[in-house]
Amino acid sequence: MGVPGYISFCSPGAASVVSGRALWNWDITNPNEPVVKSYSGNKATKTGLGVTDLQQAAGVPLVYYNTDPPTPVPAPQLLDWIRDAEDWVEQETGLLLTPTWIASPPEIQPYAALSTGTPVASGGWGGQRQGIDYDLADAGYDFIFDRAQDDGWVVQPLRYRPIRNVHVSAADFTAVKNMAGIYPLLSDFFRVPPTWFVEDQDYGMLRIVPAENVQMLPMFAMQLALMGFAESVPGAWHFQYTAGLTATDYSSRFRFIKRLVVLDAAMRALNSIQSTVNMGLLRTSVLVDGMQTQLQYPEQGAFGAQITAFSKERDSLMHTAQTKVMGPSLLTL
Repeated sequence: MGVPGYISFCSPGAASVVSGRALWNWDITNPNEPVVKSYSGNKATKTGLGVTDLQQAAGVPLVYYNTDPPTPVPAPQLLDWIRDAEDWVEQETGLLLTPTWIASPPEIQPYAALSTGTPVASGGWGGQRQGIDYDLADAGYDFIFDRAQDDGWVVQPLRYRPIRNVHVSAADFTAVKNMAGIYPLLSDFFRVPPTWFVEDQDYGMLRIVPAENVQMLPMFAMQLALMGFAESVPGAWHFQYTAGLTATDYSSRFRFIKRLVVLDAAMRALNSIQSTVNMGLLRTSVLVDGMQTQLQYPEQGAFGAQITAFSKERDSLMHTAQTKVMGPSLLTL
């Protein structure tokens, strides 16, 4: 495996490659500004939650009472509240709610796609395009010298989780599709074979364990460090991987995530409509001449009690979500 304490790596072409493929449905009429049409499974929301789910969770009619007759909240607005809640959960946890192809970073230049071993779905070795070859663009990862020494096994926490392989085949058997390291200044990449990946999927943790005999090469970790006389190299690791909850997750260990999302969406809905409804009045007074009516609501608003109850349950479920996917505390750059 090389000099004790360090890991050597294979050059490009040493293992089979998997073409990038977007897992969301995109409108790429304008290739410079691709727009998401729907998510994995052709769903309007990432979790698959819909208008009826939100209406039932809210427990009261979702209508605006400042019109005569009262006006139902439009379906697009209800879906927006669900999407806002989904984005909030993802930002708070690093948990992706739908299968997603992540390029960290996208190999936009053809030479980079070729050097890292990242063929594009459209064929050939052109640069990657959002909406065709990947869904989510992310930054590369810093090389940390200490993680490649001794028993470190190049441990690398990924920014998004849980990592999932959604297209299992003989050539595609890991959630991490590609991992390549770049030598600074030389634009020379070394690709890590997928047979070396040891994945902790829920925590989004990757380690590298050589699974075959390799020729004695100058050690990757030592070279990177000595070339810059440093113990880290910014953006040296390039990853392609798939992450996000699947239908199996939603039917098993992560069923509670939908409840977490719909609770937050219901709070958004109730906060929006409570100023237009006269439910929850504490006191109504009318002057003798009938010229003025005074309405007094609880300080928290007409739906204050429901919102408070939803908030407590949501926060409890958020803690559960973070516990399931946060994993060990390691610096991720």
